[in-house]
Amino acid sequence: MIANFFNKTRPINFLLLSILMLIVFVINTWSVQSNEFTFGLFFKKSVFLTLSILSIFVISFILRKNLLTENNSYALLFFILFFGLFQYSFHNEKILLSNFVLLFAFRRIYSLRTSLKPKEKIFDSALWVGVASLFYIWSSLYLILVYFAIFIFNKRNWRNIFIPIIGFITPVFLFYIYLLVIDNVSGFNEVLDLNFSLDLQNYSLYPIVISISTLIIFTSVSIFPTTKKFLLAKIDQKSTWFVLLFHILISLIIVMLAPEKNGSEFVFLFFPLSILFADYIQILKKYWIKEAIIYVFLIVLVIVILV
Repeated sequence: MIANFFNKTRPINFLLLSILMLIVFVINTWSVQSNEFTFGLFFKKSVFLTLSILSIFVISFILRKNLLTENNSYALLFFILFFGLFQYSFHNEKILLSNFVLLFAFRRIYSLRTSLKPKEKIFDSALWVGVASLFYIWSSLYLILVYFAIFIFNKRNWRNIFIPIIGFITPVFLFYIYLLVIDNVSGFNEVLDLNFSLDLQNYSLYPIVISISTLIIFTSVSIFPTTKKFLLAKIDQKSTWFVLLFHILISLIIVMLAPEKNGSEFVFLFFPLSILFADYIQILKKYWIKEAIIYVFLIVLVIVILV
């Protein structure tokens, strides 16, 4: 029933998905919020809730324009469920801001599969990565994804090699000038501090171990059949799939390097994994299997909330 309902993209789907995002946001915020409730806190949380709901529509636009999935809402559903699986997914505001900005970079990166205005797309994607890096420095690794897309989509020439560097440096340079004007140059070093941690001890604690295990299992199950399908597809679809796989790899590296490991860093994996899982569900012939997968995620979500 659920799989059949989200098998199409309709206005009612966006309404229900927005409501689901609201529910997940409230539950996660309530379970981890330790500060005393104030109007300022309410306003800040409202802003991030708005950005989270807007992300649904931005992702829908990216999927539709770049044919990353078929005409359904599975990816959007998984994107929201991932937030529910990780209780601290709304905890790190810098990651949330960075991830939201990165969606605009991904929109341009995946659109490189077409021959329309490639230099503008390359510059824009790198510029958005630069902006995202000002919120969370490890987002800068997605600049590698820009170059990978240039290579895979055969946009290789000497100009396109230098354009990402210019696009990335532009917002960073403007931010430095701003800090120079307000006499706060030390803030530049704080923003670009490459602090990292390889300590995975927190990943062995409940409920995050349940969430991570769920992602690992379903990623392992889905990645091979979907890759096999796209290897037999047209060249532009095949190239897009390689970009998605590399996207997942870069996101995983960012998760591993995150200095604070409480689950909020997994937000970077939500977008590419939601596409992977949606594409996997699409190749399944039997609806009861699709239903079972979605129900498993819902059950795990309830367990995570109750643990």
